[in-house]
Amino acid sequence: MKESLEQIKSLDDKYLIENIQVGVSKSECLNEIINRHSGIYLDVIHKYYKDNDNQLKKDLLSDKEYNIYQAAIKYSSNKNTKFSTYLGNQTKWICLNTYNRNRKNKSEELDDVIICKKSESIDVTKKLLDDQQVDEVFSLIKNHFSKNVIRIFKMRYLIGKKNKTMPWKNVSEKIGYSIQGCINIHNSALAEIKNLMQNDIHE
Repeated sequence: MKESLEQIKSLDDKYLIENIQVGVSKSECLNEIINRHSGIYLDVIHKYYKDNDNQLKKDLLSDKEYNIYQAAIKYSSNKNTKFSTYLGNQTKWICLNTYNRNRKNKSEELDDVIICKKSESIDVTKKLLDDQQVDEVFSLIKNHFSKNVIRIFKMRYLIGKKNKTMPWKNVSEKIGYSIQGCINIHNSALAEIKNLMQNDIHE
């Protein structure tokens, strides 16, 4: 049963996150969690990245809603840790991982989604794909998916500034769907693209 906004604001973090995880008033509960805990996320980012002009910091700030959503999905109240503590630790890990990954590879990894074809791994980002691979992925999207999927992928991977992935917040605003809705459409399409490419290998 869908909760009212008044009920949602009165819920503890534990129940809000349970609703997010099972899909009850998901968008509303996620917005409430973001409103409550953005300060913790931002404090950690500012602690690890002092320079406001640092591009990694800007990217982490832009993906605030997405990273809080991911923390909520992974959170388990059974470990007797408050969500605020868990989010702070997760954000520290993101900062350290992003920093170390950037040092290790000058071509900053912009997304964790990998599509495997033959013996090679293809990362679905314009920055790490050559023109032929980009055309192949987007040809599959154009031929097998709806206009909304095409728009989300174009926004995320082709229209981002300086060949970087567009933050989910910006994609959401331009598409007119919630951040969570855009992520769900994106991930479902990627799973299908994997199958399509793998089937193509075996034919």
